[in-house]
Amino acid sequence: MNNTVAVITQESAKISCNFDQVEQAIKGTLAEFEGVVFTEDSKTYAKKQVASLRKQKKEFQENLRDAKNQYMAPWNEIETKAKNLIALYDEPINFINGQVQAFEEKRIREKKEEIEAVYNELVPEDLQDYIPLECIYGAKWDNATTNMKTVKKEISEIVTKTQGEISVISSMGSDKVQAALALYMANRNLAAAVKYISDYEAKKKEILAQQERREAERAEALRREEIEKIRREERARIAEEERIRNEAKREAVEEIKTVDEAAAASLTEKHSMKVLYVVVGTMEELQEVEMAFNSWGLYYERKDV
Repeated sequence: MNNTVAVITQESAKISCNFDQVEQAIKGTLAEFEGVVFTEDSKTYAKKQVASLRKQKKEFQENLRDAKNQYMAPWNEIETKAKNLIALYDEPINFINGQVQAFEEKRIREKKEEIEAVYNELVPEDLQDYIPLECIYGAKWDNATTNMKTVKKEISEIVTKTQGEISVISSMGSDKVQAALALYMANRNLAAAVKYISDYEAKKKEILAQQERREAERAEALRREEIEKIRREERARIAEEERIRNEAKREAVEEIKTVDEAAAASLTEKHSMKVLYVVVGTMEELQEVEMAFNSWGLYYERKDV
């Protein structure tokens, strides 16, 4: 291969400009307008001066551009020829690089197949939905500098980590474990899955507490209703017993009021009255009362109550 080096030579060139003279001329011209105040009458003159200054400025810029183009002409010619020669390298570079790229593509393709085989070997089938190969594929795995030992190590670490996180989710003992696992499968975010279950369980606990409060309130209402029912029945029973006692008392009083008219006839006079006494005393006292009745010639009947 011929390694001829392009040698670019440059002869000394000098560019000059009468800057001092131009500067003095510009400053002299500008000095004429220092502090000048134009009026409506001098408006036309002012416009002419602006046009004149703009023209001078434009001429200076054009002179600068023309001088630059003239100065750069030799360089532009060299640059054009050099670029044409540089372009000659592209054809062999592209030809050789195309073959190199083909070799590299073949190497990457074969390594991908090897990585896929290692993936199927290390990742259990029931875990592959959680960690699809395309989702865990390392950015550097295709590099020639990354050996298969490194790839196996990284895949094994991912498997161990995923199994541990699935175990954490499954051990939470919630009826939303399957939904949380589906969420984890979608984003492989343990914190999000755990939060999903935690939020659900907190809401569930709140709902159950509300249900328990409502059940307790219903039970308390039923208990109070039952107590009130028992109280009503007790009041009714007491009232009925009171009615029966009163009825019995009335019947007893009526019974007491009755007198054996035939037995009392011999002692009854035209103006005799029938009255009812309730006497409370000892047996001796009652006997004395009865003796008094007899001595007085009164008819009486004793009815113990």
